[in-house]
Amino acid sequence: MEKTYPSETEMRDAKVPTLATLPELSSYIEDLVNRPHDYGTCVYAMSMAAVAAFNHVASKLGVTGFQASCADMDIIHRTRGIERFMIIDLGSALYPQYDLAGRLNEALAEIGPWLAERAKEQLAKSPDAHPEVRAHWEKLARAA
Repeated sequence: MEKTYPSETEMRDAKVPTLATLPELSSYIEDLVNRPHDYGTCVYAMSMAAVAAFNHVASKLGVTGFQASCADMDIIHRTRGIERFMIIDLGSALYPQYDLAGRLNEALAEIGPWLAERAKEQLAKSPDAHPEVRAHWEKLARAA
């Protein structure tokens, strides 16, 4: 009988376990890697392996939720090379008390000096940028 594997949708919806031992973690990752993949399932194999490793280490270190959140942010920073970012739960837009537009405007105001410095750097290193882009950088540079 031929072995069946979870579909992309099933992988997307699957809960990733917290595995107690390194051999269990290794076996879980090997199973994810060594199954047949298509364009979509390989995405979930990668993320599920990463989450399983994250869960394993977090359980061994006894980290707090705050520490886990900081680690999440560091993963995004390291994998995407993003220096400054924020994550917004768009579901919060359902409730007026969250004021997503206000929160974004506050964040932009808070990072104004940082944006101004990056804009000055871009102006110096990219003199041939599109005029509209340069005008935007000049506006940011002046705002600090």
